[in-house]
Amino acid sequence: MALPATSRPRERSQSALAVFLMLVLTEAVYLPLAVLSGTNSLMGSDYEMLHRWRLAFARQALFGARQEIPAWNPHEVLGAPFAANLQSFPWIPTRLVLLLFDPSVAFGVGVGLAAALAALFTYLYCRRAGLTIVGAAAAGWTFASAGFFSSRVMAGHLPLLEAYPALPLLLWLVDRALAPTRGLRHQIDLVILAVCCACVVAAGHPQIPAYALAAAFLYVAWKGRGVGRAVRAHVAAAMALGIGMAMAAWWPMLQLIGRSTRIQHLAAPDNDVLMSYSRLLALVLPGIDGWADPVALADRNPFLGYPNNSWFWDTASYVGILPLVAILALLIACVVQKRLPDWRGKYLSFLGVAALLCSLPLANSVLHAIPGTFLRSPARVLYLSTFCAAVALGAGLDLLSRATWLRSQAVKMTVIAVLLAVHYVDLRGFSHLFVQSYPRDTAAPAFQNILDHETGSGRIAEEREDDVLPYEERYDDAGGFDSIFLARFNRGYVALAGLPADTNEQLFDASVLPVKALEALGVRFVITEITRTDLEQTTRVGDVKLYRVHNPAPRAQFFAADRVEFLPQEKIPDAFANGSWDRLLLEQDARRYVISASGPQAGGLASVDYPRASSDEMIVRSGSEAPGFVYVLEAYDPGWSATVDRAPATVIPANGFAMAIPVAAGRHVVRLRYETPGQMTGIAVSLVSLCLLAALSKIRYTNV
Repeated sequence: MALPATSRPRERSQSALAVFLMLVLTEAVYLPLAVLSGTNSLMGSDYEMLHRWRLAFARQALFGARQEIPAWNPHEVLGAPFAANLQSFPWIPTRLVLLLFDPSVAFGVGVGLAAALAALFTYLYCRRAGLTIVGAAAAGWTFASAGFFSSRVMAGHLPLLEAYPALPLLLWLVDRALAPTRGLRHQIDLVILAVCCACVVAAGHPQIPAYALAAAFLYVAWKGRGVGRAVRAHVAAAMALGIGMAMAAWWPMLQLIGRSTRIQHLAAPDNDVLMSYSRLLALVLPGIDGWADPVALADRNPFLGYPNNSWFWDTASYVGILPLVAILALLIACVVQKRLPDWRGKYLSFLGVAALLCSLPLANSVLHAIPGTFLRSPARVLYLSTFCAAVALGAGLDLLSRATWLRSQAVKMTVIAVLLAVHYVDLRGFSHLFVQSYPRDTAAPAFQNILDHETGSGRIAEEREDDVLPYEERYDDAGGFDSIFLARFNRGYVALAGLPADTNEQLFDASVLPVKALEALGVRFVITEITRTDLEQTTRVGDVKLYRVHNPAPRAQFFAADRVEFLPQEKIPDAFANGSWDRLLLEQDARRYVISASGPQAGGLASVDYPRASSDEMIVRSGSEAPGFVYVLEAYDPGWSATVDRAPATVIPANGFAMAIPVAAGRHVVRLRYETPGQMTGIAVSLVSLCLLAALSKIRYTNV
């Protein structure tokens, strides 16, 4: 029913006030005054160990001389693709905003922005679904403050938090696009939906976008009544083209996944978490199994009874008691009134229940039947259930406002206000447990003077823990922390570390490697709290110690042909780990790259100079009286290309994980450059999708 013209401005004012209060209360959960004032930084474990330094790396390149996102990151795990890995740098507007802020405060900005957008988009969807202003605002605040989001603030899962608003955003836009309208407005809705789908797909955490997109496509199919097939087909096509527009980012990512640990048959990771039946009680009593570090309550009530703390972080999805009561009340109302909810209610009921069931062990066998590791931790599908519960809260409050057994409107509003106050105290009390801050430290890191003068082109091996000093911004680490590693690097590292071949780890702590492995990886210094008797301790600051590695392999060296061995690919990692790093192991088909000598040969090491032009380019100057191979101690990847004296040359996998370039006798300049594989194909697909979207938006139809 259309509102009278005189009531519309009043409703807009009330809506604006409700949104303002909703956003203020949302930010109050996550941004303490010390963070807002700039004196403290918001704490996030993964952010401090990983995302902070990648953000700093991207900022330095964008605002430096190159003014572009690097294709390669030399600071982690012997180097790794950077632009291709959406988890390194997602191409979404909210991440681009963070580039404007110092990395020490950017996490707080990212969390505040993601929470505000999650609340706002939920409000907009609920209003479109017919909820009152109060119900929509309550649903928005609940979704933004729910445990699924808040627990990951302390965990520091920035890419997941950035993707969190995807579901309400897509449902709101799909609902708009499915409306029986024609003309320019419908065309604009299709374009906006496609662009937002592209942004969602390009987010750094693929799991949440995958769930949101699946739910949005289901929404299109579900709303069949009253909507013509042409409209639904156009909306689905716009979403598909939006996904296609993101291929500039995703096609290189797919290529990277194809050569990564994600397609290897490895052991199940220890953080592949499902929602066990016993953990369902935590959705009602969140502390029933204890609390994981660094939550303050962990000292008095530690998290016990599960394999590791990942089971806590992936199942801490408390939404409060009131949404659960609202769900029960809505169910009772349907039974008493003998009337099912409208199509949106049916959809959300199905989505929430199906998501909960998929998070349980009964779905685990189906997921593990798929080879490789794509969507880890079925418990994360509770993301969908969390949204449905938040909307149910808004619907339950609206049901109460229409209750006939409370005849006085003032009494109804008082009861609703009291319930919301109790809900705020309940859910904020839970969510605020995951919000901690620490003073911003602008002092230079300890050991920096020694490392600056003596590391040179070598690497460090830093203990990857929160309380160990961070150096990722300045030096190259032989280890790293990620959920996707190059398969060749993984096999080589696992062999050097003496671990089983099917090891499936996200954290490679090079500081615990044996001396021989440290030498082979070119590590000059080890930074750790662990006492190591096999290395020389240089100095210490508090509990953190600096150890020197005396005989590290150089970053680049020359191997004459008589110091090269050819082995089957599968045998090279173990052969290198168990042998000496002063020989070169190549795959058997690399024999064809051996350059024949044209005169007398002289074996032994040759002179090699290694200046690094940039993160994506290396220059090696070598000189030898014999032909052989220039060996570069950097992770091999097909994106590397080489020239020798400006003539194209071949880059060969060496020692299972590094690179070698064949050269003739004499002095040569070898240039290596990294370009993201699949980049041009992805851009082409995106451009084609954009053109098709433009054509789609021009199509007119009458079947609405």
